[in-house]
Amino acid sequence: MVVRASAMVLLLAMAAPGAAQLADPLAMTTDAGDQAVMAEAASAISSRTPDLARLNMVLAKLPRPTPLRGMVQTVRAGVLANQKDAGPAVAAIEEALRLLPDDPRPKLVAAGIFTFSGSPQRAADLWIEVSRVAPDYARMTDRYMIMALAGRLVDIGDRVRADRLNARLAEIGFSTGVAPDRSHAALARTREAWRDQRTEDAAASVSAIGDPNDLLTIYIDRGYADLWPRIADWAGSDLAGQSRRYLEELRADWQTADSFETAAPYARQLASVQAYKAITTLFLPMFDRVRPDPDAEQQEGAEFLAPIVARALLLQGREAEARELLAKVAAAMPTDDQGNALNIDGAYLTLASLQTDWPEVVKRADLFLARAKSLGPSVNRSATLQVEAWRACALHRLGRKDAAQRAAANVFLTEALMPGTAMDLYLCRGDSAGARALVVSRLADLSSRDWALRFVQPVSADLVVTPLDRLIKPVEQAVRSAPDVIAAANKVGRILPQPLNRGIPEGFDPFRTRPSDKPLSPGSV
Repeated sequence: MVVRASAMVLLLAMAAPGAAQLADPLAMTTDAGDQAVMAEAASAISSRTPDLARLNMVLAKLPRPTPLRGMVQTVRAGVLANQKDAGPAVAAIEEALRLLPDDPRPKLVAAGIFTFSGSPQRAADLWIEVSRVAPDYARMTDRYMIMALAGRLVDIGDRVRADRLNARLAEIGFSTGVAPDRSHAALARTREAWRDQRTEDAAASVSAIGDPNDLLTIYIDRGYADLWPRIADWAGSDLAGQSRRYLEELRADWQTADSFETAAPYARQLASVQAYKAITTLFLPMFDRVRPDPDAEQQEGAEFLAPIVARALLLQGREAEARELLAKVAAAMPTDDQGNALNIDGAYLTLASLQTDWPEVVKRADLFLARAKSLGPSVNRSATLQVEAWRACALHRLGRKDAAQRAAANVFLTEALMPGTAMDLYLCRGDSAGARALVVSRLADLSSRDWALRFVQPVSADLVVTPLDRLIKPVEQAVRSAPDVIAAANKVGRILPQPLNRGIPEGFDPFRTRPSDKPLSPGSV
């Protein structure tokens, strides 16, 4: 994922609606030398599409450490953030932070830059600081960036800071756009209240958690056992009622917005209950909007929905259509959007993995990793590690043992932080002993316990069984049923008696449409 600098630059060119007016950057200096370039600086930094060469010229005329230079550096940093090398953007925003220590705008730009340059904790602290002093500006943050930041905090094991970030999003009214954001924010508020021993607040927050998978996080962890009765009362003992309500919420979001952004989480949840035909019926027609030289707003986010729909097509035996869909989306993406194009590269890799086409997996993994390397730390570490795991799996299955061992080393070195990726590799290699040891060790670690407790829960048999399923599911079931795994899980949590995602919940119709807002025709009643 690459930072979207344009969204950050706009923060400097316009005031947030309803925001308390911040100091005018052009009036923040009394330096006599700056007065000569004031008009030029004003024009350069107020443009909605700032020109780097022009900003560089202005900067050269501002040799002293003045607030005006700091604002020019802030805008330069936003522009530089779109370059593959993050170094110049980091240098520019560091100077801006020093020159404008009390201004929230450099901090907001810095949060975006640090998110995609390997410093998510610093990014989170800066964003939270801005959200307290200038919440109207913080609400303008690009959703893509803020969700990436939360994910990267989880990737490095800093769940406390991730919860603090998500809770703050809700407090300032940011997390209201799509259902998953609302749910993650409510889960964060619940966990924060529980850690602070605000039991009543935690219990009250349970009803705001929409996603049953978020509820499951605290419904199977013994540390939250006092909340279990409240969750069962609200969501049902098997969370089936919550599953239906959440699908209804996702469906309403999508029908209201009719966007790829709202379609993706709805499709993802339908996939979790194996509603593959509903996915292709509902969402495949949306890709008629996708074409080269596109209207960016009309098809923004298509690269996130396409992999879900392609997988659903494959699982219905429509492989050719799955590949055609991915090719269509890839052809329509701007040539400079290499970060988001990785989603399509990853989707091809997923199709090959599901079919256990190991030569194709190696080929696709090499392409993905080469592109990711060229983009540097702007790409999620969890994404590249997952690809490394599938590459190691494929090499193992192809009998290339030495190469497989080298490829697997990095995956196993980071298994404490990203256990799901390591588990995929253990299962692919048929290593049930290694998989059992991983689960037991992660159950003992508070930072990864939620992953391990989820893993040991019963799962329903897939309606469609792929070659990959036939390879790994026997190993997976052996790990889940191992006595040492069960004993370790029951110490810190519980194993529910039945799978949660057993198909479309009773009473939910994915094809139901909203009532028409058009007046009835005469004689229709």
